[in-house]
Amino acid sequence: MKCLDVNAYRIVKSGRPCITDEPIHLGNLIQKMQKNDDFVYWLEPLGMGYTKQIPAVNVNGQFMQPSVKLEKAIFRHIRLTRHFQNYELMDDGNKKLRIPIRLWKEKQRTSIKFSVSFCIAIMKYKYL
Repeated sequence: MKCLDVNAYRIVKSGRPCITDEPIHLGNLIQKMQKNDDFVYWLEPLGMGYTKQIPAVNVNGQFMQPSVKLEKAIFRHIRLTRHFQNYELMDDGNKKLRIPIRLWKEKQRTSIKFSVSFCIAIMKYKYL
């Protein structure tokens, strides 16, 4: 995980700090944060739009950008639908991303790879 300078960003949605007494290991964080985006702080670079937001995890007061593996674990519960929009409105009117851009692109790539046309699926089923 990469440390971030929070002074260069605006916090859009604040999660909750992850306080650990033991040394931080990726395995411990994955178990603690799996399918739980309450820990994620969205940091938007000053003067940029919501599409430039990056996720961060506050571990013992230090903001860190999670690895792709940790992002996948945190945002595993969000599924792409036909008209998926990768933003949502907060109560204060600000927009925030639902999943990180790099993870969204990865999910799009894999969803295209595994999409099967309906006709081909029916034909295969008939011959089984």
